[in-house]
Amino acid sequence: MEVQILCKKMIRPSSPTPCHLQTMKLSLIDQIIPPTHINMIFYYSSNGEKATERFSQLEQSLAEALTKYYPLAGRLVVNDLSVDCNDQGVQFVEAEVTGNLAEFLRSEREIEVVDKFVPWDHIGACGPAAGAPLAAVQISTFDCGGWVLGISVSHKVADLYSIIGFVNGWAAASRSGIQTVAAPVFELGSLFPTSNLLPLNPPPSMKKGTKIVTRRFFFGELAIQALVREAGGAAPTRVAAATALIWKALIGVAQAKHGHLRTSLLVHPMNLRGNTGLSIPENSFGNMPMLFITRFLPEERKKELSELVSLVGESRRDWDPAKITNLDDLCAMVSSSFGEARREKIQNERVDVHLCASWSGLPLYEADFGWGKPVWVSSTSTPYEVVSLIDNRSGDAIEAWVSLNQNDMLHFERDSDILAFTSQ
Repeated sequence: MEVQILCKKMIRPSSPTPCHLQTMKLSLIDQIIPPTHINMIFYYSSNGEKATERFSQLEQSLAEALTKYYPLAGRLVVNDLSVDCNDQGVQFVEAEVTGNLAEFLRSEREIEVVDKFVPWDHIGACGPAAGAPLAAVQISTFDCGGWVLGISVSHKVADLYSIIGFVNGWAAASRSGIQTVAAPVFELGSLFPTSNLLPLNPPPSMKKGTKIVTRRFFFGELAIQALVREAGGAAPTRVAAATALIWKALIGVAQAKHGHLRTSLLVHPMNLRGNTGLSIPENSFGNMPMLFITRFLPEERKKELSELVSLVGESRRDWDPAKITNLDDLCAMVSSSFGEARREKIQNERVDVHLCASWSGLPLYEADFGWGKPVWVSSTSTPYEVVSLIDNRSGDAIEAWVSLNQNDMLHFERDSDILAFTSQ
């Protein structure tokens, strides 16, 4: 499958950002987030519209949406811990793909092919470079039907929740006009001010020469039901059961590599909007997660699915942000969660740390630009180790996008539970 880039341009907000809004301070959470990027891809069936008309409508509506989401058109000022909302624009790429989307979706959907739907050239090895766009989009049209929207946004300015809000806002502007789009709130920088004591985090570190590969594993509806039953009396959710199974396999990979069971940490971000005792607006734009950390100690627990599901539930109860009603306490809890995960990852070679992010429950399939909702939403490969869990369109199955060291992936793919409950 060939993906040919037709043109690249910068899309600026359709009206200038007012002077009093031209600086957006990063929040404490923005500051401690590693300078990586979040990539998402939305796949659409063709409804007979012409590619030129689609490009024009998406370009125009993006310019309008950026008047509401103006920081995305700005540039990061690293030393000042802020975004200069200077309207320099979002990168917009138009591309053409040989073939048919329906045939592509019936194929193996190799990650290397999926990656071609996202613009990568704005992404620096150490995060956003000076003057680089904070967001980039690519519209890829299949010459025999169907089109794809790939989006990449700097994690320093937005989390997954914010990015989905932006995509759905852009879609509403395209479908119904910008007047239907509510402006997000950019107050997290004042609610959670940055600290000079905290340096900007580097990207997730990998050992020199390490090759990371990404594979997609599918938990079908029947497999999920069987997995939940196997967890026993824990009565887990679909996501908790899939998470525990993947963690179990990762613990097994480390056991095979080192010859014995090791302490293992499962780190999973949780969106704090609506989950604290504080009145933080639901449409707050930026980063608003904390990390829940679940610790497996081989001297205390067995490597069994029910045990791991119980551990995940216990960590949620121990780190309950709903009990927090003070901003300083919430800042301390968030900083502590990031600090613990970072210390264990970097300083403790006897502990394995695994990041698992769930996209479940988010409105992934609501982005209708005027030609229907997406038929599939996917992630991409990543240059660091992470697991992303994504609901399918009907919400009864889960895709796990797993990025691991190449040698570890060979063991992970052969794990008996992974073979029994998933397909690729």
